[in-house]
Amino acid sequence: KPHKVTTRKNLTLNDWLVVFAYIDTHPHQSQAEIVLHFENELTGALALSQSALSRALKRRPELEARINSNPNALSSKRPRVVS
Repeated sequence: KPHKVTTRKNLTLNDWLVVFAYIDTHPHQSQAEIVLHFENELTGALALSQSALSRALKRRPELEARINSNPNALSSKRPRVVS
């Protein structure tokens, strides 16, 4: 069998906000169920793992603070550093 190469796509800040909003409206779902929900969406399916979701939930205050400090950050995948 040929080796299948998969690339990982980082979610944007806006993608994480969509995930957080879903979690807020479905507080009794497990992280695994949330991941399955977003993988099976017909439009705009998001490829995320349970471990990525867990890490994002730990960083949720930081991610939400980034939006308040820079509204243009919604389409970014990481904070812009200007030196």
